[in-house]
Amino acid sequence: MATHPGYYEDLVERSMGKYNLATEEIERDLHRSLPEHPAFQNEMGIAALRRVLTAYAFRNPNIGYCQAMNIVTSVLLLYAKEEEAFWLLVALCERMLPDYYNTRFSCLREALVDQGVFEELARDYVPQLYDCMQDLGVISTISLSWFLTLFLSVMPFESAVVVVDCFFCEGIKVIFQLALAVLDANVDKLLNCKDDGEAMTVLGRYLLQKIKHLFFFLLPFLILLC
Repeated sequence: MATHPGYYEDLVERSMGKYNLATEEIERDLHRSLPEHPAFQNEMGIAALRRVLTAYAFRNPNIGYCQAMNIVTSVLLLYAKEEEAFWLLVALCERMLPDYYNTRFSCLREALVDQGVFEELARDYVPQLYDCMQDLGVISTISLSWFLTLFLSVMPFESAVVVVDCFFCEGIKVIFQLALAVLDANVDKLLNCKDDGEAMTVLGRYLLQKIKHLFFFLLPFLILLC
């Protein structure tokens, strides 16, 4: 931001009134970002989110817009000024999670690479769950939905923003660690699940109800994976 003065404002001005597939998708998702938060229950918050997402889509047409970017960006706007949120989104999409949100590919390439890494880590650190989770297809499901939104879509807001803080400090390894901790804390229940829907329900309830204890479970994985 310091080396590109006026860049964001110029993008906003140039993209104003322009319409394409990315802007259509952005409009559709604006009210789905943090609908329960007061900041996005009025046009001021929605307009700021629209400007940041649209500016980024025009900055990087190779990515444009991808679902999950709206959730992450809405949280950035709560804690940063609009231009700062834009540059944090740039760092996220182009440096910290490159190709996670790249819609030019038939799949999210880097996200799928990390999915493979996560499967290997699950086999090493929660081996008793590995075969069961592979059979149910749960590992691929959670490693995309949890990773793309940095847990913002599945955890209570107050806890999820702590995860985002840790992510910006330590990078993607925090997300791996947290995902492994959640699996490890639910071994017995997951082994008794009969299908992927039941397994996802178990994990979803845990993330919502027992999140206060989660970081105690996370500690062993922080040590093992450092």
